[in-house]
Amino acid sequence: MSKVPDSVEPYPGWAQENKGPRILAVTGTMTALGFLFVVARISSRMISIKRLGIDDYLVVVSTLLSILNLAFIAVAISYGAGRHIATLPPQDGRHAIFYMLVGSPPGILSFVVPKFAVVILLAKILDPGRRHKMFMWIISAVYSLMSVGIVVAVWVQCTPVAVQWHGAKGTCWSPIIISTATLVHGICSALFDLYLAVYPTIVMVTTFVIHWKKKVALSTALGFGYCAAAIAAYKCYTLRSILMLDDYTYAIESIVIWTSIEGNCVIIGACIPTLYPLLNKVFGATVLGAAPETAEQGAIATIGSRHKGKQQAKAPLDVSRPDTVQRGRESGAYMISEELLARTDTAEQWAGETVAQLLQQQGRQEEPGWV
Repeated sequence: MSKVPDSVEPYPGWAQENKGPRILAVTGTMTALGFLFVVARISSRMISIKRLGIDDYLVVVSTLLSILNLAFIAVAISYGAGRHIATLPPQDGRHAIFYMLVGSPPGILSFVVPKFAVVILLAKILDPGRRHKMFMWIISAVYSLMSVGIVVAVWVQCTPVAVQWHGAKGTCWSPIIISTATLVHGICSALFDLYLAVYPTIVMVTTFVIHWKKKVALSTALGFGYCAAAIAAYKCYTLRSILMLDDYTYAIESIVIWTSIEGNCVIIGACIPTLYPLLNKVFGATVLGAAPETAEQGAIATIGSRHKGKQQAKAPLDVSRPDTVQRGRESGAYMISEELLARTDTAEQWAGETVAQLLQQQGRQEEPGWV
């Protein structure tokens, strides 16, 4: 570490300030939590349907991106990231900035990719209508293009790119351009997270009866969605540190920490609704409460659905329809899907003993659980 004379320190102790350990502790903890939930999700899927879906693979990719981001952060901290750049040897300062920049693409993608897993999950278990699904995928596509644009902009803003870590001389865009672009992306990210949390909340609150234990579990999952939205909004406030190019290694702390928290909150929120089979196996079938006894209690009209809730509630439960049972198998097992009972081909089936008894009456055998 280069020695900064006491006479030029802005305030006493300035040269000893080091945010590196805090950055590593927070990002490491959040990444570990996200990884554990992903492992639990995969285990639950193997228990319930013995295979993985696209949304499962997206969640796995998300946590791998988060781990990769953590690895680059750790290397950057070893070179002095988290300290004031004036206190670092020039070579260490360049390495710290370089590895922070290299870690930015996986860091950004770590909170972008799991959002698509949530979209797929909501499309499966809430079965919105055609127009609503189109809306979901259009905003997902627009958001993904914006995210790719941010990743590209990080690397093309300077010519040559080594100017960013003081490895060469050249020209760069105005910092205002990057900060404005990231601000717009952050606002869109917050709104997207909010939508992904509000939509299932409205469905859960207004359309079906749910056991209080499941309500707690689902509220926890949705809570992570709301947290991700709040974090994305707060992260927009921290983007001002991008303009602090003279002390980039010290100013980057907030963006790095909140990016990791946001990404892993989305990952955890995407995993919680799929954990029922694992909880059932470990703690027993009543861990989240028993299923209701009548189909009318569980009838649901999802927002944007093609069918009316009152019509569904009056119709008898038809478990003999092969398309309904098959759709259930393809959707996997979700905490919320036990409540999504209806007569239509977009409905889910009752769980536990109720569905087993009904299927036996039709001369069929089905393993109890959320299908």
